[in-house]
Amino acid sequence: MGLTLNVVVSSSELAKEVLKENDQQLGDRHRSRAVAKSSRDGQDLIWADYGPHHAKVRMVCTLELFSPKRIEALWPIREYEVMNMVESLFNDCTHPHPPFPSVSNEAMIVCIK
Repeated sequence: MGLTLNVVVSSSELAKEVLKENDQQLGDRHRSRAVAKSSRDGQDLIWADYGPHHAKVRMVCTLELFSPKRIEALWPIREYEVMNMVESLFNDCTHPHPPFPSVSNEAMIVCIK
């Protein structure tokens, strides 16, 4: 976050207002070098500058990725991935292995039970 202005929205009503009424003002934001590299210099949905490209990417995501039909079709994949993530976390907590030989398990992994 650093020295840049950030907007935090805590309710769905405010999110709707911010995203619908102030979308253009919030769309153009500074990209650090790391963000520019990982977003292919703002060509993804999150970091794209407001303009024709942003509108096109947003439309494709809305129509193709976030439609109720697509979300329902991808449900088994999401369920499988969440199950694998929880299982992996459980295994890491119950059978910890230090990533570095000189650091003990207790120093590297803290599990909340």
